[in-house]
Amino acid sequence: MSTSIYRMSISLNVLHHLGLKLYSNRPAVLAEVIANAWDADAHEVRISIDSDRSSITISDDGCGMNRDDINARYLVVGYQKRKHEIKTLDGRPPMGRKGIGKLSLFSIAKRVQVYSRKVGHDGEALELDSCKIESAIENENPSQVMPYEPEPLEFDKTDLEHGTVIKISNLKDFPITKTVIDGLRKRISRRFGIIGAKNNFQVYIDNKEVTLSDRDYFHKARFLFQYGDHDYGQHCNKLDTDSESSKRLCFTRENRFDSNGCLDPSGEFQVGGWIAIARRSNDLDGKGDDENLNRITVMVRGKVAQEDILQEFRLGGMITKFMYGEIRADFLDDDEKEDIATSGRQSISEDDPRYQALKAFLAKELRYIWNKTNKLKDRRGLQIAQESNPHVQQWYQSLDSDAARELAKKLFGSIEKAGLDDAYKNDLYANTVLAVKQLSLRKTIDQLSTVTMSDVKHFLDYFADWSSVEATQYHEIVEGRLAIVRKLKENTDQNALEKVLQKYIFKHLWLLDPSWERATQYAEMEKRVKIAIDGVESEGRVDVKYRRVMAGHVIVELKRPNIRPRKTQIEEQVKNYMLAVRNYLRDIHEPTEPLVAVCIVGKLPRGWQDPEERKRDEDSLRPHSIRIITYEELINNAYSAYSKFISASEELRELKDLIEKIRSHTG
Repeated sequence: MSTSIYRMSISLNVLHHLGLKLYSNRPAVLAEVIANAWDADAHEVRISIDSDRSSITISDDGCGMNRDDINARYLVVGYQKRKHEIKTLDGRPPMGRKGIGKLSLFSIAKRVQVYSRKVGHDGEALELDSCKIESAIENENPSQVMPYEPEPLEFDKTDLEHGTVIKISNLKDFPITKTVIDGLRKRISRRFGIIGAKNNFQVYIDNKEVTLSDRDYFHKARFLFQYGDHDYGQHCNKLDTDSESSKRLCFTRENRFDSNGCLDPSGEFQVGGWIAIARRSNDLDGKGDDENLNRITVMVRGKVAQEDILQEFRLGGMITKFMYGEIRADFLDDDEKEDIATSGRQSISEDDPRYQALKAFLAKELRYIWNKTNKLKDRRGLQIAQESNPHVQQWYQSLDSDAARELAKKLFGSIEKAGLDDAYKNDLYANTVLAVKQLSLRKTIDQLSTVTMSDVKHFLDYFADWSSVEATQYHEIVEGRLAIVRKLKENTDQNALEKVLQKYIFKHLWLLDPSWERATQYAEMEKRVKIAIDGVESEGRVDVKYRRVMAGHVIVELKRPNIRPRKTQIEEQVKNYMLAVRNYLRDIHEPTEPLVAVCIVGKLPRGWQDPEERKRDEDSLRPHSIRIITYEELINNAYSAYSKFISASEELRELKDLIEKIRSHTG
């Protein structure tokens, strides 16, 4: 008997931290059971999901356990397998180390039944119930810690010659649907690098084998960088090919490095695996039930040890948004060195020199990959543009200038480096055609100084080209405006329409008149108009603004939509505003004409329902350059004006047709 006056004991409450509350996701929990099957030298693991009974059964054909094994190893929380077994009987490096993985089952289920048989022994069966464990914790006597005693079960697995069957039931928040099962297959495949016939370790979910293809992400790879002996490129069927050599863009990299992370063929650390670059960053977004793929997992001894090491790197801009991969780093789990896995075995202690060396290596490697792929994208940009859009190819082949071709290559390369969604590329291709045309013409300006005036054809060709570029660009501006006006025109909610116009009309006077292209605001003039306004009673006024346009001076007044003003009242008010502007312009010796005033109303002035009276009033206002218009008429007039421009510019078709073909291509 011990004579010490002190005693240390472990409470059952520790189970809360080591199992009941520890693991964060279902695949991670089942991965612990699969890892135990690997350590038991199993060749097959079968996971059966019973949706009717809300239970999952995991069976393996490993060495199994007798009663002594169960009591001395399986039920001992924290059993250190590595102290007793450096290798399994079949020579496998064991995955388990801390001896707490079996507790993870309580994260997703309340009841765990274990059936096991070792060759030459009777079968053993027991049940662990989290409700009973928690009850024991609540009733625990602090002065006398009693062990939890699982309940024996009848062993009814007569067909189990050797191996272990674990059935978990009373599942917590675990809806069993086809989507969930498919997702489980995908995630189990992603969590292991040793599953498959090659390693004599096959995993089945509902009798369907889990394979590397179940990872469902290799097809997203555009460029691949791999480490070690395994050829991951064979799984990536959509890698880009080099336009010159026709080889797939898959690169094998040096995989040994030193403690500073520097590449070194004789280095003490070695990695395997791969890092891929996706075609677009949103290819890696978690969509539907899938998880976010924009990460690099760290595998140790064939199993995920860290969910994502990519988040450790902040390399600037979009540099890491296209990356995903898997790095095998068995040196992080050395039997002769301290265990650096965290208690949940889902991440790694970041202070360990081994982990720091891996981070330093990856920091250098990721920068290399990014620089390399940017050069590849730059080189591939033109090829991809021509392959995806035949109108681009036709245009590029028509270029007769090496400088224009080189400029086009550079611009198309920039589009590829941006990694935008395909939906935006045709618009960018069209803009590139315009940019090349425009920049080439600007260069021609410098050359015109050397051309004699007798070379009239050279000048005429230049002006024709420049005119088509300008017309095409303005045509696009007008079409954009027309689309906005069309949307406003379709809006049947009068109040909403008026609110939109009240907010934007002063910045976009082209809605009132296409010639009022770039209206400019002058603070001093605004002040003078405000002084005039303050002296005028303006019924229903929302706001009054002054703007300078190319054609002259404009005053715009907005009336509240629910007010029906009188024509005479509007005329008197607006004349005062115009007088204030004229006086100011006279003071600063600026020409006062033309000066136009527009009053926008929600309801026509009183009496204007009669067309003849409206015409008389409008004729009387016209000499004073005053217009009254409703919000609805404003939109209809703008729509008509811009539609006429579109029709009138149809003769400038050649360049415009090319731009439209590039934009609308769907091949």
